[in-house]
Amino acid sequence: MKTPVSVIINVFNEGGTIEKEIREINSVIIQKLPGSELIVAEDGSTDGTKEILARLKSELGIIHSTSTERKGYARAFRDAVALAKNPYVFFSDTGGKQDFADFWKLYPHCESFGIVSGYRTARRDQLYRRLMTWTYNYLLRIYFQVHFRDADAGFRLYQIAVIRKIANESWVNRHLISSELALRAVYSGFQVMEVPVLYRQRAGTSRGLPPGKIPKVIISVLKNFSRLKTILTAPGYRLS
Repeated sequence: MKTPVSVIINVFNEGGTIEKEIREINSVIIQKLPGSELIVAEDGSTDGTKEILARLKSELGIIHSTSTERKGYARAFRDAVALAKNPYVFFSDTGGKQDFADFWKLYPHCESFGIVSGYRTARRDQLYRRLMTWTYNYLLRIYFQVHFRDADAGFRLYQIAVIRKIANESWVNRHLISSELALRAVYSGFQVMEVPVLYRQRAGTSRGLPPGKIPKVIISVLKNFSRLKTILTAPGYRLS
């Protein structure tokens, strides 16, 4: 018998795509793994997303973790993780960027690895974003002595013990959180596997990292490298 998963998606102002994505997750993953659950961490949307989720909640039985005000990506994610009841937690970005059928590329490896992470292939987003991804992963390899193809990928399957440990820690960064979670998992002693998945360009401007925000985010994350490494290499961190 296959082990059920808790699927988590963070949602903010995704009224144009969210119903299609939830129905896809339900048919492609939830219905094929009895006992699985879908937790939607809705973060103060103002575009009708809340109303769509309320309707789908009664129809599909999704767990709707909502907020009247913006919590921010990190807090919304933590609150959703706290609701998860299954041995594995699958997290995916929304906005039409992922093919949820790729979940089944990750699932066969979930017993053997603390994190199974999809690294983005066939990317058609802007060249500067692809260059930024390559450069960032190169810097992580050099500074933290880890090898990731795509450390900040938003398509991951976590063992519950892994995500509960790292989700309860005080994160250093407010941006590129997925890469910090990957680093924390590795330095905690968990194994990470990367699997190629398809990646589609979001229609319109990125909500998580619009062009005007990129320089500030890069500076902030790079400035925190030293602080994060000090935390990860401190005596006892691996067992904390």
